[in-house]
Amino acid sequence: MRKRISQGFTRMYVTLIALLVLVSLTGFVDRGRAVTIEADGRTHTVYTHAINAEALLRENNISLGHHDEVELSTDTLKEGTTATVRRAVPVTIEYKNQKKTIRTAKKTVQEAVEQAGYDVENYRAYGDVSAPVKENMTIKVGVLSRKEITEDEVVPYAIESIPDETLGQGEEQVLQQGVNGRKTVRNYLVSLDGQIIGKEHISTTLVAEMQPLIRHVGTKETVEINTGTISKYKAVYTMVATAYLPTDGNGEGITKMGTRARYGEIAVDPNVIPLGTTVYIPGYGVARAEDTGSDILGNRVDLCMLDYNQCMQFGRRTVLVYILE
Repeated sequence: MRKRISQGFTRMYVTLIALLVLVSLTGFVDRGRAVTIEADGRTHTVYTHAINAEALLRENNISLGHHDEVELSTDTLKEGTTATVRRAVPVTIEYKNQKKTIRTAKKTVQEAVEQAGYDVENYRAYGDVSAPVKENMTIKVGVLSRKEITEDEVVPYAIESIPDETLGQGEEQVLQQGVNGRKTVRNYLVSLDGQIIGKEHISTTLVAEMQPLIRHVGTKETVEINTGTISKYKAVYTMVATAYLPTDGNGEGITKMGTRARYGEIAVDPNVIPLGTTVYIPGYGVARAEDTGSDILGNRVDLCMLDYNQCMQFGRRTVLVYILE
């Protein structure tokens, strides 16, 4: 009989040990939620089953004094929450040359003023009301007063731009002139101890609607040529340019189109730039494609110059060739 009981206990212990091993391997044990506590200059992470901040602090032997506060980073205590304990510090509230000291854990000076019994509708701290509370600081409080005022204001007209590819960049055509609107604005003029510190909005009434300015805005690409005028262009090529004289070639100075070679006339590959095309080349000017050449193939262009020195100075370079409309 004793042997059977002993065997039964042995099986129970083995089962219990196996269960504990299984629990440790599967992580079945619930350690609670990981939260961070910031208090008294220390920050540490704990695991908790507490349902609120007060229970969390009790679990960790953190007590709150009179006027101390605890703030959660989330609406409820949950995984990842940070609980921050703010200890109350002494501050002096000054009102009409009378001073009193309170202890507060509030974050801003205006909140400390409210804690001291001065309601926000009728009293306000001087300076930046959102400034943080600091130990032993003095907060001066004044009386708020409000005066209703009505002001007429202009409603600037809007500008509606419609892209137009028939107009060059920088060009526009107005379809409808803009007209400003008007509105009446009611505000409170707010003063602190008689000194104006700002306005509080009451209402706005639209008196006259604005009429937008409607315009067509050019999107056609343009280029500024040497004369300072703006020309529209259909395409732009990056080409290798060389220079030649009217007497080069057979010496007759007659172009492929039968015109006389001159400055402002260029040789091109007609498969790239058709003869008769007007172009603009920065550094050279407006020119007309009137000639060809055995070496002028593909993205090559030959520019007719005035004299030998000009040809040598130009040499061989890469240029932009704008195909003008």
